[in-house]
Amino acid sequence: MKKILMLIACMALLSGCTQSNIVNPTAETKIADPDFSVQEGIEIDWTQVSVEAEELFGNEKEYPYTRDFHFYLEPTKKEIMLMWVVADDFPESQTLSYAEDLIKGFNDTVAVQDFSIERSGQDSYGGLWKQYGLSFSIVPESTQDDEDTWFISASYGAGVDFVLPDVNAVSQAEENAQTAE
Repeated sequence: MKKILMLIACMALLSGCTQSNIVNPTAETKIADPDFSVQEGIEIDWTQVSVEAEELFGNEKEYPYTRDFHFYLEPTKKEIMLMWVVADDFPESQTLSYAEDLIKGFNDTVAVQDFSIERSGQDSYGGLWKQYGLSFSIVPESTQDDEDTWFISASYGAGVDFVLPDVNAVSQAEENAQTAE
């Protein structure tokens, strides 16, 4: 009983002697507001971008056909190459979806570090491609070295407004070429 009374007395003493600066901070205790303005000369941590992109494109729950992801940067030429390795049984009907996710997702991964880079949207692949050239491909796992077997591959210069090719039209053209032979 004596311990309980002593504990209650200590609690009463401690609660009455404190001053809270949380609800009513003074000028001395207030922390500066974060600066969300666009900064010039941001250096991208490409190693971090690579790690985050590998996590994004390696997510088998989100992308069940994913097998591997490769990212190459040519900083002096300002060119980026993205290669997404997928399962051999990857359905061609998903090629365009994966390609858009690749281009937009990589852009948005970089934009997290540099707010001046426009994020991708429904009608935009993002602002990274205004500054960097892009080469990308989606390739089957077993024939990565044979470009003739790749599901899609394209290159665009920096600042070029591009639209991904219609995968169905490409497939139809290939079938027509094969039947003509």
